[in-house]
Amino acid sequence: MEYTSITTVTAVAQPAAGRAPAYQLPAEVIDGNDVVVVRQAVASAAARARAGDGPTVIEALTYRHHGHSRSDPGKYRPQEEVEAWLKRDPLLVLAERLRDRGVDQPAIDALDARAREEVAAAVEAAKAAPPPATDSAFTDVWADGGAQWRT
Repeated sequence: MEYTSITTVTAVAQPAAGRAPAYQLPAEVIDGNDVVVVRQAVASAAARARAGDGPTVIEALTYRHHGHSRSDPGKYRPQEEVEAWLKRDPLLVLAERLRDRGVDQPAIDALDARAREEVAAAVEAAKAAPPPATDSAFTDVWADGGAQWRT
């Protein structure tokens, strides 16, 4: 199943959004490679939920550029497909959006460098942090909101 295309194993065109109506949930299919579109959709869904109107299914169309794991070379996908999706990498899409709004390349490069530094610092902080207590392994991983939102 790991190497089987989702289109082979599901009957609906949109595996998440296509099932939402069966649960009486609103659904939206978005470009998951456009961070601005993703932010807007999530903000709208969060506002809807905070207003007491329940969850929203967001199906963000995107692509896994590599195999499922380090041991998976991902050779089962056509190279042209991978290359086409690599051109739609979220960071490239955002950089293009910024250029379209008049942000120059040096400013984009500075933002990229700053983000890389923040990520590297966060990784180092996580590596240096003590391991969590084992009794907290299942803390805050499940919330039983009941069926109240369905009415």
